[in-house]
Amino acid sequence: MAHKTMPDIVRGHEIWLEHDKLHAHPGDTVECKLFLGHNMAVDGMADLKNVKAALFDPANERRDLAVDAGDDCLILRFDPVLDGYHSVAVEYDAGIYTVTDDGWHIGPKSDYENVKSSGYYYQYARLIIPVGHGGSKELNSIPGHELEIIPVEFRHYHAGEAIELRVLYYGAALAGAVINAAPGGDGSDAASATTDSDGIASIKLDTSGNWIFKVRHTDPEKGVENRYDEKVITAVLSVMGVH
Repeated sequence: MAHKTMPDIVRGHEIWLEHDKLHAHPGDTVECKLFLGHNMAVDGMADLKNVKAALFDPANERRDLAVDAGDDCLILRFDPVLDGYHSVAVEYDAGIYTVTDDGWHIGPKSDYENVKSSGYYYQYARLIIPVGHGGSKELNSIPGHELEIIPVEFRHYHAGEAIELRVLYYGAALAGAVINAAPGGDGSDAASATTDSDGIASIKLDTSGNWIFKVRHTDPEKGVENRYDEKVITAVLSVMGVH
């Protein structure tokens, strides 16, 4: 059945990660929540079967994380054993959406007639969690996602400071990418900035609380004949506990 209105994932919904502990210790169980919505306003839940998650520890070791369903989100847990920064990295295959004369459909363009356009929507989320008081203060491995947004220097941030972010596409700096920032709240954008030739942009953190930073990139060269015209990729970085 066709949907007359644009699906949420096409219109701009994204996944993002949050966690309750601003600082964890080895031996703690760290619980992360994966939400779906827009600018930290929850609206629906990601399809569990289309989510993959991994943990990157300070020794640059990677391991898969189990993902469970909660009430309004998906839940990931891990027990850190090392001091230093841990990254939780999530991939979400949101699917192919095709629009025809009679509306929007889920599935490749080959399934329909009178196709206007078709896109494959894929999303990434990342959360960096400090563990312990020692260990390396360098960020651990980039998860290797095709689109990545990472802090140039990760630390504890205070309201009024600026955060510098780098956007990479297949490991190379992505110039001209628009980064949108939102703090937890009413679902509105707080700020945006465009990356320079080095893929870097700076955004002022004008309020305390939790923030997300997201970038969306559309690549027609990733289209597949008779399936979809372009790949639409979203990457989201969460920064918890700006004071």
